[in-house]
Amino acid sequence: MNQHEIEGRGQTPAKDEPTQPQVKTYDRWQLFYLDRLHRLAGLNKDADAGLLDEDEVRMLRRAIFHTLLDCEYVGVSEEAKTKITVAD
Repeated sequence: MNQHEIEGRGQTPAKDEPTQPQVKTYDRWQLFYLDRLHRLAGLNKDADAGLLDEDEVRMLRRAIFHTLLDCEYVGVSEEAKTKITVAD
């Protein structure tokens, strides 16, 4: 059925239909690193509250940094930056 036939029947053409929002899908490694970053960002709140000693804070910050690099490597750096920003 062509465009003219659709309009002649009183139906709206496909181009006028609302589109579904695009949902981003992630592979297992992307999810792994994003979940890890989310957990580490939560632990970072403990560090900011003074609940961790100096060595734990240093290890935590290194883990966050390297997880950000991993996120960049697997292609989810923008999502990772959002998680860090939201967690702060």
